[in-house]
Amino acid sequence: MGLFYGGAPCSSAPKDGGRSMYPGRMDDVDPKLSRLLLAGSVLGAALNLASSVRTRGPRRAAGLFALGVGLPAVGELLATGPLGLLRHRTRPRVANVPVAVLLGWYCATNGSLAVAEKALDALHLEDATRERLLPPGAALVGTSLDLVLDPAGLDAGLWEWSGDGSYAAEVAGANGRNGVPLVNYAGWLLLVGGVASAHNRTFAESRPVGRLPALLLLPPYLAAVAWAVRRGKVRYVLYSALFPVALAAGGETRR
Repeated sequence: MGLFYGGAPCSSAPKDGGRSMYPGRMDDVDPKLSRLLLAGSVLGAALNLASSVRTRGPRRAAGLFALGVGLPAVGELLATGPLGLLRHRTRPRVANVPVAVLLGWYCATNGSLAVAEKALDALHLEDATRERLLPPGAALVGTSLDLVLDPAGLDAGLWEWSGDGSYAAEVAGANGRNGVPLVNYAGWLLLVGGVASAHNRTFAESRPVGRLPALLLLPPYLAAVAWAVRRGKVRYVLYSALFPVALAAGGETRR
């Protein structure tokens, strides 16, 4: 369930030849990289929140922020704690979850929701149909984005999975484990879709949707695309094609 925001390094982290995943916390990434990712996530979250307040109103914006951080936090705590699925390698961390990751989840859920809202607007659907399709649409957009983000972040050493995964199986983490487990993408579908669904049920949305949160997903996406091109893994860009297609489709709407 790893996530980076604010730009991803395009070089891979040194591997340790399959060392234990929990070797004493001395194998975190360079502190400068942690600070860079934290700064990017803070800036991204601030811009997302400001845009959300302006377009959705303070109450709806606060609710979406709470959901966009809170629900993924539960997933991250389970994944890094009782389930033992992964370990993050950036700091600062709260209960094993980096602050940058929590803020990045808010940016990703808010941005995915904005992309889906705009794309569905372009289809000129009835309101009831649009509202019904919005949560799964946002979930698919966010998961599509992570089809290129997660392999890039794994290769950069931002996190490591406790076991091998079947997706991007040739990409090795810092602990020597290869690939991204499919449970990661099940988590993305559930968390992004859950945030969108809970927000829709709690707050009846009637205001125009801002485009800035959608555009703020471009820096991490383009950084991951640059990684894929540099590492000769362009197929992951193709796998994540739904994100740029939906973003472009929504760009034609003006609500």
